[in-house]
Amino acid sequence: MRWISSGQQKRDHNGQRNVCAADGHEFTTDDPGVLTNDGWRVHQSDTTDPNSGFYGQQQD
Repeated sequence: MRWISSGQQKRDHNGQRNVCAADGHEFTTDDPGVLTNDGWRVHQSDTTDPNSGFYGQQQD
């Protein structure tokens, strides 16, 4: 089961479901949105880049 933070739920309801919480850019088919362990929606590359603060934080 996936968990979405209350902050991300507010973003979703404000029309920002397809916008990265980390950088404000829209998701693409090459770099889709994923949920972090703390419930934020970010680019998949944010969770796979060792230089990102979200590295390794993708929910299963």
